[in-house]
Order: sequence, then structure tokens, then C-alpha cells
Amino acid sequence: MENLRIAVVSPDEAYNRVFCMSLLNACRQIEAKAYTTRQFILNWADYEGPGAFYDCFDLVLWAGDEISDSYGDNIVYLTDRASLTGMDYAAGKFAIYRYSSSVTIIAQIFDIYSHLTGRGFPLVKRNDVRLIAFASYCGGSGCTTAARAVAQELSRFHRKRVFCISLEDVESAGEFMTVPEGIKSEGEFLYRLLGKGNRPFLDSYMVRDAFGVCSFAPPGGRNPLGELSAGDMSTLLAALMDSGRFDVIIADLSTCLTDAAAAIMEAAERICITAKAGEPGVRERSYMGQLSESCGQDIVNRMIRTVLSRGEGGRIDISAPLEGNFGKEISKLTEKLLSMVE
Repeated sequence: MENLRIAVVSPDEAYNRVFCMSLLNACRQIEAKAYTTRQFILNWADYEGPGAFYDCFDLVLWAGDEISDSYGDNIVYLTDRASLTGMDYAAGKFAIYRYSSSVTIIAQIFDIYSHLTGRGFPLVKRNDVRLIAFASYCGGSGCTTAARAVAQELSRFHRKRVFCISLEDVESAGEFMTVPEGIKSEGEFLYRLLGKGNRPFLDSYMVRDAFGVCSFAPPGGRNPLGELSAGDMSTLLAALMDSGRFDVIIADLSTCLTDAAAAIMEAAERICITAKAGEPGVRERSYMGQLSESCGQDIVNRMIRTVLSRGEGGRIDISAPLEGNFGKEISKLTEKLLSMVE
């Protein structure tokens, strides 16, 4: 599948045009074509090919009373009442709220399409996706902040398509972005990928921050990524790389030292160790020794030790464009990482 072909049908021509533009702006994998109800029905009546006219599209999103009681197959009802939405997987009948955010609608579209066809994202073998890990021997060193800041720098100023994964016990992705209603969590993605052995569409499980950096929607409780086996983590990384969607994967390992973290460190081209100011202490040296024992001595050659400036009160807000010394440090760190992996 190259692109998902969508028809949008409603009596309101202006709404159709805006709705299609919002879908196209939210996802490049969609081709959306707008029809008034009259136009679509006339095309349906005149169609002379095999099957019905709506078979020309992967999904038909229909807003209007004409279809409110008879939608099914690849026709999805766009309802203007949130109380009438529903995802009846058994019957193959789906109704989505037409005024939801475009991100939510895109997630629902791919979920419906995947259920109806059993298909997932196409496999695109790529050898040029960069994997950069951020880790620390102790909390409070700015590991997560640095990982997110570098990801934003890559997206904003280097035009890289970036995906962030986090191995924090309680993931902090929700602090950096808003998770729209209807987006499924990374736990459900892992269940589909590892349990059922298929490649679910990322759009149903993915959120973006204000700078275009993508992440899984965080789970409501404990983060499952840190508890994966080395093999399962390798499967996840391969799925992200082979999706063809990203140029760089940033992994925030925090203080995690599980098999999943070791698998990322072994695969990463560069590992940025965030540390506190001063010479390495006993704790940091012990941490580095453990990494060398787990991942081999050559891991040291891929490491960068980084000490970052602290903001006022010890916190740095990266929800806004970075400024001051911290912004300059992140810019230099990003340039250094790029020069090492390209």
C-alpha cells in the first residue's frame, strides 16, 4: 500500500474541503477526495467498473442521514454527535465523530482499515536510520530533557523526521505533548506487533509535539518498554526503522539497565551519557564499568559525556523554543552527534 485512498462525502462542500485538507496536513500517507452527497451518488449510479463505485476507495467517510442506518463494509459514518460514535469490530460497523481533531480521526482511520483488511504498514528496508541513545547513571542529570531537546533540534533545524522512545519506569512524554483522545498506547502497539506478529499502523498509536517530534502515546501506568527482552526490543526497533517514516530514532534510557536498554545501546551509533558537573565519581565509574561488562569495551568509543546547564530552579522548559546557554549547548551537541553518525 502506497497511500490510503479516502473519499469524504457530505452535503456541505466547504466542510468537505476543509476536512480533506486537515487529513492531508496530518498524514502524508492519505489521498483524500471530497464529494458532495449528490456528486457521489451520481458517480455511483454511472459507475461501470466491477463492483460498486465506493470500491474505488479504501474507505468512504460519509456524513449524512442517507447512510446513518446502513453503513458497513468500507463505508464509515461521520456523525455530528459524539454520543453516536462506535467501533463495532464484530459487525464491521464504524462511526466516528466528524469534529474530532485530525490526529484522532487519522488514528481511527488506520485502525479501521487495518481491522477490515488485516494489513499493516508496508515494509521499507532502510539502512540509513540513525539510532542515538541518551542514558545516565543517576536521576536529575537532565537525560530526558536532553533527549527531547536534541530531538526537537533535529526536527526544527535539520529537517529530520524523529521518533522518540522512552524506557523511563513512568514515562514523561505526556509532559512534552498533548495526547489526543482516541490514540492507543504503546502497550497496545506492542501487543499487536509482538503478540499477533503483524505491523500495526503507527498512526493509531503515535503523537507529535509542537515541533513535529513523534512518540508513542504513553501508557496510563508503568512503561512496558523497559521490561522487553533484548529480542523483542530489537523487533520494535526494526519495525520503527522499516516503517520508512523516520530518519532518526532517539532513545531515552534514563537510568534503565535492563536487557531492553542493553539491546538499544548495542545497536546505537552514539550514546550520550548525561552527567552532573565535576569529575566522574564512584557511582559514575561503577555505571560505566557495568555498561562495558554488559555491552563490551567498544561501547566506550560510541559514548559522549555531556554536562548541561540548568535552568532557573533546576528545571528547563523545552515546550518553547530553546534559548540561552542551554539552547546553545543543545545546538552544539546536536551538530556533534550529526557529524559523528553521517
